[in-house]
Amino acid sequence: APGQRRPRGRGLAPPSPPPGGLPGPPSRRRRRGPAPRPPPGLPPAAGPGTNDVFVTSRSDFRAQLRRCQRLLAPGGGPGGGSGELRLHGLGLAVPRAINLALQLQAGAGGALRLHASTSSDGDGDGEDGDAPRHNSAIHIRLCREAPCA
Repeated sequence: APGQRRPRGRGLAPPSPPPGGLPGPPSRRRRRGPAPRPPPGLPPAAGPGTNDVFVTSRSDFRAQLRRCQRLLAPGGGPGGGSGELRLHGLGLAVPRAINLALQLQAGAGGALRLHASTSSDGDGDGEDGDAPRHNSAIHIRLCREAPCA
């Protein structure tokens, strides 16, 4: 009819429920492929009960910050809030790991102590017989109580 409004959209009917009743709750997406591993050159995580955080350049900085704050909070870490956290950054993630540690320290009002160590990993032979390439890494331990063992 000329005065009637047409519904927006493509005019397709909603999908019908599968045979046998209504669909169940929406399923969560499953991760495909192997489980994530720490970047090469860094010590392997000891399992789900550790407070090791492997900083990457791809992850959202604010999400990494919130995760570290949660792990440092009393009762927030896998070890029951041990008050200790270890950040590991490799290559381009080194400045980001440093920035993350400093942001955590500033947010804690000086109640965190930082202990940093660096390392480099030789990447074997360079291309075309050049000198081997080295990949720098930083390991930062953050502790709530002083002194940090």
